[in-house]
Amino acid sequence: MNNTVYALARFAVSLYPFLHALATAVGSVFAVSGVTDFIFDVYYIFRSVRRFFLSRNWPKLTLERLEAREQQKIAVIVACWHEEAVIAKTLRNACESIHYRNYDIFVGTYPNDPATQREVDKVNREFPQVHKVVTADDGPTNKAANLNQVFEAIRDYERKTGLQYEIIIMHDSEDVIHPYELLVSNYLIPRMDVVQIPVFPMALPLRHSTHWTYADEFAENHTKLLLVREMIGGFVPSAGVGTAFTKRAFELFALENEKKIFTPGSLTEDYELGLRMNLRGYRAAFVLVHLPPENPDKKMKRSATDWVATRAVFPLDFKRAVRQKTRWNIGIVLQSWQKIGWTGNAKVRWNLFQDRKALFTTPANFLGYFVLLYFILYQILKTYFAQYMPPLIVKGTFLWYLTLISTFFMVWRSLCRAYAVNKIYGFWPAVTSIPRSIWGNVINFFAIMRAVRIYITTRIRKERVQWDKTDHEFPSEVIEEERASQHDLSAMMEKQLGKVELDEEGLIRDFTLVMQKGTTKEKVSAMQKIDRSTGSILFPYLVKYYDDPAWQVRGEFCRTCSFLRYAQAVPYLRKLSSDLDWTVRSNAVRALGKLGELGEKELLDILRGDDNYASEAAQVILEHQVFFKENVRRLFSDDKGEIKRGLTFLEDLKKFGKSKLADQLLNLYLEGNEKEIRTFLGE
Repeated sequence: MNNTVYALARFAVSLYPFLHALATAVGSVFAVSGVTDFIFDVYYIFRSVRRFFLSRNWPKLTLERLEAREQQKIAVIVACWHEEAVIAKTLRNACESIHYRNYDIFVGTYPNDPATQREVDKVNREFPQVHKVVTADDGPTNKAANLNQVFEAIRDYERKTGLQYEIIIMHDSEDVIHPYELLVSNYLIPRMDVVQIPVFPMALPLRHSTHWTYADEFAENHTKLLLVREMIGGFVPSAGVGTAFTKRAFELFALENEKKIFTPGSLTEDYELGLRMNLRGYRAAFVLVHLPPENPDKKMKRSATDWVATRAVFPLDFKRAVRQKTRWNIGIVLQSWQKIGWTGNAKVRWNLFQDRKALFTTPANFLGYFVLLYFILYQILKTYFAQYMPPLIVKGTFLWYLTLISTFFMVWRSLCRAYAVNKIYGFWPAVTSIPRSIWGNVINFFAIMRAVRIYITTRIRKERVQWDKTDHEFPSEVIEEERASQHDLSAMMEKQLGKVELDEEGLIRDFTLVMQKGTTKEKVSAMQKIDRSTGSILFPYLVKYYDDPAWQVRGEFCRTCSFLRYAQAVPYLRKLSSDLDWTVRSNAVRALGKLGELGEKELLDILRGDDNYASEAAQVILEHQVFFKENVRRLFSDDKGEIKRGLTFLEDLKKFGKSKLADQLLNLYLEGNEKEIRTFLGE
């Protein structure tokens, strides 16, 4: 026994110089990484304290506000390669649960993937808002190439139907789309050009440790880190799911990059697009909101399903998790470093450092376990069997201080993560997140090593990294339930009045009575019941309430005018375009946008005006709706007056609205690049 202990002691002492050097290196990485993470924590605490005192005066983002905003047309895009097992469930669940009317879903499939095509076709027969897109190339190419062709299909669909999409939302084939996600995106765009909602993995049984490592990471990143990134002015990376973009940004990137919105060959096209949009000056927001309670007086603990977030089942086994995170590491750490470098201002570079430091911190975390195991065994030998062994760490040395600092940051990091997990998933997932971090670090280590190997190999062979797709699962049960759908306005009128036809005098009397003595909710309901058969009768009485004290009434007035499209509403809508409330202001300019050339003239006047908020709202309508392409087409007219009108339109958007799209088209026109402009027009 003594000989064995003596041999072990000698062996431990002989390894000490090597392990001491490794411990110093690992500790140094821990210390530097810990400090940078701690800075984010301080910012987050500051943000939370600030919001606690200021948010009392901020309007709450309620369901009422979300629904009051007139709905923009949204295209949801999904890329698929051998997703026949999940895509039908995903699409059917989305169409049955989404609390929004004005949307379509475009699914990108491949010619050599008939099984996925069949599943999409099945759903299309049931839900016509689902559209199948078949790419020109056989799969798998990569997700970026697939989505580029999906966007071209959207533009073709617009040309055929005359529709105009204003928002593009990305999702994956296994996502559970939150019923209110589209409402949130509709509310914030176009004040923001990019809106990212959280991703919270499904709350599966705790025995699925691999899946829960994703839940731990997303809970912390999507309740703290991304909020801080937005606050400090860095870029908000797209998660690739639950990300909404203004279509004008897509149009600009298509114009600048030969129809390539997403960088071909990139394995994290979403992350790179978010970075490129930030560098181009587009504004992004990360939105962490939860559902308003059914009963405001009854306090209930929130669950993961209360948050407006994308949910999904992430890999349940080690091998699939490593494959998925390999793809993430190649795209976020290696490809973006190679293609984009260290660009942008100091805040953007700081965010890039936080993303790319995984190349060093992940191996350090893994090797740290071996150092820790060695130190534990060494201390056991010294304490109980071989007291003559030299001390492991001498107090006051560099390694001593590194150990203290690293230990502090390890404990702090574990508590921060547990707090975030508890916020989303509850107590026991939070407690188990602490030991589960070991398994997460093991997965991350093998993923980063595999990513480096694949990246170097493909670079040497001059090959393109293939779409290393992860097999997906769709949850068997989705617990959200769609709220009651809205009825057609004319049907509501019929139900309310009890008969289809009502004498003019009675109609005016009933409407006036509600508007004079009713509650805000009753007033809004009365305005919603106005259809085209009653609009001409009630409009003279409706306009008396355009400046009602309640924003809900003013907002609904604009929506009613948008539906009726009466030129007589212009003076009232002009005034409301400068309203202090965003919902009212945006609804007003959208209503003006429905009035053809008259509306265009009014919007251009607003654009040139001194009210920056109204000007910004008007710019969006001028860029998104048919006015823009109609004026671009005028550049090729034989009539000099028409050419001048088109140029003036673009120059005003550039000068007063700082429109990047108008600026790019003017440059192409001055360069004589007619081909690119006609390609933009789809000609």
